[in-house]
Formats: sequence, structure tokens, C-alpha cells
Amino acid sequence: MMPFQTQALAFLLILLSPSALGFTSPCRQNPLAEPLHPSSITRADYLLSSVVSGSVAALIPWALPPVANSFDGGVGGLGKTRPQTGVVFRDPEAAAETSQSSSGGVNYELVAPDGTPVFLSFSAPWPLLKSTAGIEARDIAGGESSYVQVVELPKGVTSADGIKPALLSESIFGAQGKFGAYGAPTDIRIKKISQPEASGTTIYQASFTTLTPAMRESDRKAYISASVVGDGLFLLVTTTTAVRFGKLEGTLRKVADSFSAVSAPKTSLNQRKS
Repeated sequence: MMPFQTQALAFLLILLSPSALGFTSPCRQNPLAEPLHPSSITRADYLLSSVVSGSVAALIPWALPPVANSFDGGVGGLGKTRPQTGVVFRDPEAAAETSQSSSGGVNYELVAPDGTPVFLSFSAPWPLLKSTAGIEARDIAGGESSYVQVVELPKGVTSADGIKPALLSESIFGAQGKFGAYGAPTDIRIKKISQPEASGTTIYQASFTTLTPAMRESDRKAYISASVVGDGLFLLVTTTTAVRFGKLEGTLRKVADSFSAVSAPKTSLNQRKS
């Protein structure tokens, strides 16, 4: 109980004591201290007991500590449960201990939907977050971030050349994604700006409008790095607000270009999906 609440309850009990109310019934100074036999209850006892019980009941909520319900959700703790990133760690315990290098390098071992092991890496100037929702580096103050999304390829698609913008839009900007905590993004535009490099990565640029925790529209831009391993499409989404994009475009593109996802030797380690 908080000090103010304790003092208020003590003061109320004093005001409602038998002596304060002018009751002189012997051995009845505190009607809550012991039960009264029905045949010995006086009108004064009954009145005092009723008033004190009602007053104490009213103060009980003050005495109880607040209860907080928490869950993985959107920024600010509002919205839905945690986003679906499709990330499956090859070794969850090792992934939990992964740290970022002094130059911003990040390395993980993942698993594609068909079980193919994958080495994934990128470099970002923002700190790596210890999140239950996958892999993300974020500048909380500025709003820039890079995060990994993994998508199972549609049947018949075996390379980055077969990826359609609609697949990227549905996977990244759907209600179940990182930007859908407060409603699916709108005004989505995606275009390919580079062909697959020697590393097998294709770069796309996207613009879209999302909702903030205050339910205000926020225009954003992003680079989407895409690589195919096994039957999985591995994506690195590097984004900031449209206002800051012009100033940070070079930095964001450097992060996008650093992305790599390649096949790794197979193993029997446990797998866990985020």
C-alpha cells in the first residue's frame, strides 16, 4: 500500500472508532477485531460495523498493486501480438548469444522452409535488438531499422528472377508483418533497382504509408534485399521515414548491399521459428 493510502485508511478508522462516534459499549472498541454474537449486537455496533466495512472495501483497490499484461506487439506495446517474420534459427541457443561486431556486422545460421541450412549476414550501423520476433537492428531515436523476413516460395519459383512484387508486398506489408501492427500499410509501390549480384541478391526499393501507435499516417521508404536459398526467400528490409530517406539514402543502400544468404552444411541441430 502506498504511504498516502495507508495514512488515509488509518485516519478513516480513527474517525469511525467507537470513541470518536460517541459509542460507549464496553469491549466493542473495534467491531472488526472479533465476531459479535447476534444476540449481543446493539444498534450502535451494527451501524459502526456497516460503515467501517463499506469504507475499507472502498479503499481495497488502492491497496492492491497494479497488474500489467504484456505481450510481443507493435511499437509502444500496442496493437497485435508479435509479427510473423518466418525466421527459423538453426541453433536457437547460439542465436540468443549472437552479438554485433564493432563494425556493425551480424551473422546468423537459419533454416529455410524445406530444411536447407542458411548462412545469413549483413552490416548495419544501428544496434542489434534482442527480440523474440526474429532479427532486427534499429535506431530507436531516428526510426531507421533493418530486419530479416523469410518467406516460402510459391511452387514453380526457384530463383530471384521469378519473384513478383506482389509476393514482396503481401509478405512484408501484410497485416501480419512488422508494419501491420496498427493496420496494413497503404500506397505501396515496389520496383526492382538491381539484378542479382554474384552473391545472388536482388535489390528492390519500396515506398509505403503506415500507421503509428498514435494512429497517424507515416510515409516511409525501404530497400529490400532478396536472396533465394532452398525453397525460401530471405529478405532484409532496410527502412526509414520518407523525410529522412534523402539524407540517409547512401547509408541505407550500403546496408542493403551488405546482405547475403547462402547455403550452409546440413546439421541435426534443433530449429525454432520466430
